[in-house]
Amino acid sequence: MLSSRHFVSGVSSIQSLSRSAGCASSDCPAALVTSTSPRTRRRMLCFPLVGRPNCALSPMPASLRNDSFEVGGFGFVETRGLKRDAPLTTPRAGGGSVDLAITTNEPIHLMVVSDLDFTMVDHNDSESTDLLRFNMLWAADYAHNSLLVFSSGRSPEKYQQLRREVPLLTPDVGIFSVGTEILYGSSLDPDVGWENYLNEGWNRDLVLEEAQKFPALRFQEDSEQRPHKVSFFVEKDLAKDIVRDLTQRLKDCGLKVKLIYSGGYALDVLPQGAGKGEALAYLLKQLKEKNKIPKETLVCGDSGNDAELYTVEGVKGVIVGNAMEELLHWYDALQSKDHIFKATQRCAGGIIQAIEHFALGSYEVPADRIKNSSTTFDPESSDRKPASGSATREIVDVNTALVMWVNGDIPNTDAAHNRILGVMAEDGTMVYPWGEERLLRKSVVSYKSKHGLKKDSKVQVWMDCIKEQKLADNIILVSWQSWQQSTSGENRKGNFATAILRTKMGTPNGLEWVRVHETPRQLELTAFTMLIRNLELAKRFGFACEDPKAVE
Repeated sequence: MLSSRHFVSGVSSIQSLSRSAGCASSDCPAALVTSTSPRTRRRMLCFPLVGRPNCALSPMPASLRNDSFEVGGFGFVETRGLKRDAPLTTPRAGGGSVDLAITTNEPIHLMVVSDLDFTMVDHNDSESTDLLRFNMLWAADYAHNSLLVFSSGRSPEKYQQLRREVPLLTPDVGIFSVGTEILYGSSLDPDVGWENYLNEGWNRDLVLEEAQKFPALRFQEDSEQRPHKVSFFVEKDLAKDIVRDLTQRLKDCGLKVKLIYSGGYALDVLPQGAGKGEALAYLLKQLKEKNKIPKETLVCGDSGNDAELYTVEGVKGVIVGNAMEELLHWYDALQSKDHIFKATQRCAGGIIQAIEHFALGSYEVPADRIKNSSTTFDPESSDRKPASGSATREIVDVNTALVMWVNGDIPNTDAAHNRILGVMAEDGTMVYPWGEERLLRKSVVSYKSKHGLKKDSKVQVWMDCIKEQKLADNIILVSWQSWQQSTSGENRKGNFATAILRTKMGTPNGLEWVRVHETPRQLELTAFTMLIRNLELAKRFGFACEDPKAVE
């Protein structure tokens, strides 16, 4: 086991290491992390293995390259067979803040709060068609000034597992374990204030003691047993009586709890102040205190544990077209329901339908926009001036057009190809993930021959964590994470990407591409590999290791 003496740590040393590693950001190449070992908690200085977009980069070793063609483009380029799995993030100890979720200085236009299973994610759709359509709509038109919140009965661990299985975006806020855990930002920092609030009137050991008196209750897996949630499976025909009797027993014990039955099989026992609705109300209160209350909030669900979301003051809601019987019965019993829309489309398709129904903003997904303009587009016919969000929309539109081109989903016409070529600056350049630099226009011209190359084995693309930053009056920097995979969800690959755009009248979004730079995502490492890597870096940067035995 590592001793805490093995690494010298501190903010100043981290910052100096950041500079020596060639990174412009002090929090990029190094970070203090805390061991989650049940036996001890140690601090270690850890380093990522690849640069982020603002780091100095080295060309990719030739041993990691090959000539297999995947998809050319900007953000999902010819990845040359480098496989990248979706990253997993371990929730950090400490006090998370809603500030971590706010990445824009603009007023928050929309906050979408969505359940995951069978709401955002359709487990009956192996190709995740509507989820991908939502992803690209969000990246293009909402990510720059809106918040995405996932509110799920899943634990953080089960959420991470789902990220590996389907193309999920990274939410600004995660409300997990049926509203008992609130985690902020991509680092999943827990809200300790919320945890302390839930402790009042809660005794987990007493809940377990009383629940064991009901033989029909079967514990769910360990990952679903949380500090403020005890979860069981129970047969549907027994659920009503068990919920009534267990509720009374716990009340007689002096506990303040609530029981939520959902999905026709799952029973959760929570603190009385917990739940998806309570957690959302708490989040809205935090945003209000920061003067960042969203102009509109849309809640989305499909089952009984989502019902609380629709009761939060001021929200609009959508019940997706595949909603369960329990939620539909709850809806039918409501007296006031004008704020709730019953979608006809399933899952993410129903969410897009609700955005249109409530006139919350753009609902035309980029693929439809590209398809509708692919036969008539003339760059010189547009007179759009760039506005906030134009840069993110331009990035998504061009990437969408590129993947539709190789998939053969748009016609092989000069007009369709000019949608891409017409926005590339004459002197524009691109640095590919393997370190090669090319002229943008030359790359796009060579790309024309690849039309329909993937029509028999189509690829899917989505863009995550997209942000834009104005560098000058006519220059915008955009950063994002790009992902691609086969329609079966296999061979997932990812890159960090940045692009510099400048204003140009006569283009669809009032911008042209000047520079693109991509970096492959790091391969996921085992704990042992990370340990060895940390020791190597400690030695390299002169950190003394007093005990030569790194592992007990």
